[in-house]
Amino acid sequence: MPRESLLAQIYVQQLQTGVDMNSKENEQPADVIGDILNIVHNSVILVDPAERIFFANNRTAEMFRAHPDQLKNLDFSELFMPEDREFMLPNILLLTRRKQEFETEIMLRCLDGGSFLGILFCSVFSWDNDECIAITIHDSSKMKAIERTLRHSERVAFLGHMLDEISHQVRNPIQVIGGLARRMKGTVGTNERYMDTIVRESGRLEKLLDTLNAFIRLSRPRTSIVFMAELFRVVQPRLEKIAVQHGISIKYHYDEIILSKAILADLVLIVEALEVVVTNACESYGEKYPGDSIELWLFDPGQPDCPGAIRIIDHGCGIKAESLPQVTTHFFTNKTGHIGMGLTFAQRIAEEQNCQMEIVSVEGQGTNVTFFLKKERRRPLRTERLE
Repeated sequence: MPRESLLAQIYVQQLQTGVDMNSKENEQPADVIGDILNIVHNSVILVDPAERIFFANNRTAEMFRAHPDQLKNLDFSELFMPEDREFMLPNILLLTRRKQEFETEIMLRCLDGGSFLGILFCSVFSWDNDECIAITIHDSSKMKAIERTLRHSERVAFLGHMLDEISHQVRNPIQVIGGLARRMKGTVGTNERYMDTIVRESGRLEKLLDTLNAFIRLSRPRTSIVFMAELFRVVQPRLEKIAVQHGISIKYHYDEIILSKAILADLVLIVEALEVVVTNACESYGEKYPGDSIELWLFDPGQPDCPGAIRIIDHGCGIKAESLPQVTTHFFTNKTGHIGMGLTFAQRIAEEQNCQMEIVSVEGQGTNVTFFLKKERRRPLRTERLE
């Protein structure tokens, strides 16, 4: 029997014996037990023989989104879904009286019209020779949500293993075809155009498989406290290398104050996300939209939970308004020969670190991509010894 139910029965017994509520001589005064019932995390309800509520603790009012006065003398059936009042509720009460205790899981109704999945534990007790029932209720909705998330994670893991096997089965023939085509290229009697096509397409398929594998196997973030100065020190040479390869320069904007700010991040993964965005920024320029520089800003976004942000700005081709919602979708690209997984990578990295990646773009004017970096979220209770 849950301790809440036992306390509720003791509470009723104290009321029944007519103890002095203010007497310090009583070892278990009813008002003390009532206070205890009001601070327990689960709902505690006492129901009389007429199946009306004559006691409900504070947690019950919170759980059923009601004022405590609304629960007094309320018919117990009001807490059940309409479809369960005809059979389910009578059966629960019957089995409880028959077995003295009964436990079940059921969808319950809040007084504001909402609902939640609850675990009920019911037990019988006597009051003035009448048979009453004590009910404790635990809201299991959050636990069910966690279970659904775990099932989804297991499915993703399964798909990852399946993709790994598919990649293995497909990669070998592709490598053989590509290798033979390269050896045959230039040989007398072969069609150079066909050989070029085979080499190019087999290389593209290999790159696709590599990208899919990298996405599925992307490691879980191992976050730690990182100062913006350290992030900038690590990322700058890597971004410069990418920019030089594209004939682009990077203009940096920051101050000493922002460099002193601390964020919670996986440094390696955040750098990878920035590399993807800088690569896209460099590739936004071309004959139609010439340019020779991009900008990188480190700044304080003025948000309580985001001490620092990084914004990458280009003035290239930009993104069409109708395409903007799709740019982080798998395999979406407007560039010939590209796979369309770069921003998908960056978005996943940001999400798994509880960061936000924001993309603003105007076709023909350029694109801004901003990472809002979070601060340490853990409470002092977990991070330091309290005085």
